Amino acid sequence: MIRFCKSSKLNLVIYNTIAFKFNSFLIIFFSIFFFAWGLGGYNKADANTLKIKNQIVSLDKQGDVFYNYPHNWRFSYAMDYWKPYMIQEVRDHVRYGNTALRFELRSGSCGKTKSGWDDCKNGPYGSERHELLPNNKNRNVGFKGNVWHTLSFYQLPFKTHMQGHNSIWQIHNDGDWAPMFNTDLTEEGIYWQRRSACNDPRVYKKYNAKGNDGCSSRWKENSRTIIIPKNEMFSQWNDVIMNVNYTTKDSGFLKMWVNGKLVYHFEGPILPPNGGNGWTNNSAMQFGIYRMSETGVHPYTEVRYYDEIRFAKKKCSELKLEELGYNCKDLQSQTTKVDKYNR
Repeated sequence: MIRFCKSSKLNLVIYNTIAFKFNSFLIIFFSIFFFAWGLGGYNKADANTLKIKNQIVSLDKQGDVFYNYPHNWRFSYAMDYWKPYMIQEVRDHVRYGNTALRFELRSGSCGKTKSGWDDCKNGPYGSERHELLPNNKNRNVGFKGNVWHTLSFYQLPFKTHMQGHNSIWQIHNDGDWAPMFNTDLTEEGIYWQRRSACNDPRVYKKYNAKGNDGCSSRWKENSRTIIIPKNEMFSQWNDVIMNVNYTTKDSGFLKMWVNGKLVYHFEGPILPPNGGNGWTNNSAMQFGIYRMSETGVHPYTEVRYYDEIRFAKKKCSELKLEELGYNCKDLQSQTTKVDKYNR
């Protein structure tokens, strides 16, 4: 208990001194408290909320990376190769909404799939990939007919001098057929590579090949088209919209818009024949960082963000593209040169 002396002036001095020290203590205390609270809140907001079990990923209930997709996603390699930094759900770098996915691929990050495929032996110096694939472990996943996809990505800058390939997303299948379409990030820009001719018996028989066996992107029936120029592939969100008619018939097509502009249009079979016994034609989209060099192991770390991965059947309007600043009517009114192959 504090006792004051009789002198009023001395009492006042003592009181003011105590009050000053107490107020200073409160200021320091609450400053530290609110700083710690703010820092903790920031960490909580930006913490990784992706979970994975038996290769299957699950995201925060408040997350909105995917919209209307009809299947779950699984990590490309066996769980022995998984590390939390590889794919994260984050809130600090998004295209729209609350969350996005952050992919990080470090030098030498090759691995094996659960079925035994060894990327470390895929190519002269191996391949590296952190991809998300359709979860087809308990059921077949494949699209048929008219489908719409969207995908937005943000590529952090890195050196691109290595000869080989660097994929952002692919249209792939379960069997031994060649990937029908894939991206390739190069020093010249981002290419859209079509290898659908490798899966068409009217073409591959001429080359004594079939699917991945003997397939070459250099065949005159295949093609490579720049869809994003060099000056637009780094440090910005790129929005991709695709309308695909998944069929084995010549009525198939793939249209692609990048940032609201129609940059590619193919007409011809999308799906390979369904041969069974390793030649199934269940086909869908997969995405992530997948790279291989012909001149050595990539020496650098690569970081890429993905967001707004949306799906719709038949109708563009179901994608809710107005949220991203696009209009279906404007998109569908555009035309460009059609890619076809002569058989």
